Amino acid sequence: MQFSFEDYRLYREGNQIEAKSALHGLPSSIWETYSAFANTYGGVILLGVEEEKDGSFVTSGLRNSDKLIKDFWNIINNVNKV
Repeated sequence: MQFSFEDYRLYREGNQIEAKSALHGLPSSIWETYSAFANTYGGVILLGVEEEKDGSFVTSGLRNSDKLIKDFWNIINNVNKV
């Protein structure tokens, strides 16, 4: 799947794209999505992006992206969690 960040507003959620607001940290639902993508054809999880009622995406922002990235990889690399 080719994904262009410049065109993210043109995409819609589906079996390979999922938008997650992460303004207050990693959402707990990210792991369900991660698992679904890992067990199928993969996909793109957009953090700091929300799905509008019409299906389009809008950025919601991230407060501490460095911590978010660190938390994500710490959990991904923890064999007791993933």
